[in-house]
Amino acid sequence: MKAIFFKEYGITNLDLRRQVSRKIPKKLSNKYKKRQDRRYLIGRKYTDFLNYMEENPNANVVQMDTVYNDITKGPFVQTFKFLKCGFMIGFYHEKKDSKEMVDGVNLLEEIIGIDLFQKYFQVILTDRGTEFIDANGIEFNKDGIRRCHVFYCDPMASYQKGSLENFHEELRYIIPKDKDLYELGLTSQEALNVALSHVNSSSKEKLEGKSPIELMKFFYPELMEKFEAFGIKEISKDKIVLNPSLLKEFKK
Repeated sequence: MKAIFFKEYGITNLDLRRQVSRKIPKKLSNKYKKRQDRRYLIGRKYTDFLNYMEENPNANVVQMDTVYNDITKGPFVQTFKFLKCGFMIGFYHEKKDSKEMVDGVNLLEEIIGIDLFQKYFQVILTDRGTEFIDANGIEFNKDGIRRCHVFYCDPMASYQKGSLENFHEELRYIIPKDKDLYELGLTSQEALNVALSHVNSSSKEKLEGKSPIELMKFFYPELMEKFEAFGIKEISKDKIVLNPSLLKEFKK
């Protein structure tokens, strides 16, 4: 009886079985993706950042991001920018995932030491990219010591860390968006350090004609000494190059 009843409406039991066993079309499958665990955002949203800064107005804030052209093969540059002097440090990665980003933060601590890290990297502001979801790994070092607080911008709100976005524009003079970065010569941390040295040595109108390195040496000499040992050097004004030819010696 049921089969006859449904058949009057153009539906049979066979149709129903096909509906149950049918795979979800690829175009619709995106609607059923597993939801990302967002517990890492609890207490770390942009509103939490604003509240924290209201209570700690003198806290040193650093913005963090990732620069890349080809998500399928990289390379990927993890960047950190000091807001007070416009200086940017970056780390070279072959992968773009949370482990690599935590490794970058660990490397930063290794370069400058835990004391300077806690002093100058008190707050890290970044976006909600999946590579930054390991908030605990960023905030606590391998010994379980808190080294900073990390906060995340709102979705689709890159302007909330616009200072770093603007600095990326200068880095893009050397590594344009439409080029293969490996072919340009961005093949190692050494190559990245050369690019960062030139960008950090160029005068900035917003810094009253000073360069980020000049300000770092003046305001944070102990920190700049560590970065110089790592490979970020001041370039004389007449030798600054802000175009892809800078990296030609690193091509493989």
